[in-house]
Amino acid sequence: MSRNRRSTSTSTSGESSKDPALSFDQRLQANARERYRTHSVNSAFNNLRQLIPTEPHNRKLSKIETLRLAKSYISHLIAVLVTGNSQRPCVDTINQRQEVEDETTSTNIGRDDPNTSSPGSSPYRQSICTFCVTFDKC
Repeated sequence: MSRNRRSTSTSTSGESSKDPALSFDQRLQANARERYRTHSVNSAFNNLRQLIPTEPHNRKLSKIETLRLAKSYISHLIAVLVTGNSQRPCVDTINQRQEVEDETTSTNIGRDDPNTSSPGSSPYRQSICTFCVTFDKC
């Protein structure tokens, strides 16, 4: 994707060497390229929308919703692979992460480290996986 496609021809006589018909044709070609690009991006989003499970099934997602849900779905599928649990793998992953944090915190108790917190508390907000929540509804 080259952004600098403009011609940088200069005229020594100082006159404009632009032909109105040539500019019009170039504009038409640029418009056609932009329509094709927009169509291909929209087609890619439509294909991605079909791969993401949604509730209700026929709901049309916006582009930003599609990207956010795709990211969440990829994380969910990674958790399925890591835990081997297909029902609520993200909960297992969060619980494992919490256990590791608890172990780390318990080994740091008594040290003069202001960044350590009490056991069971995490400085990060726990995220809820949209796809694990869907299993709860079924």
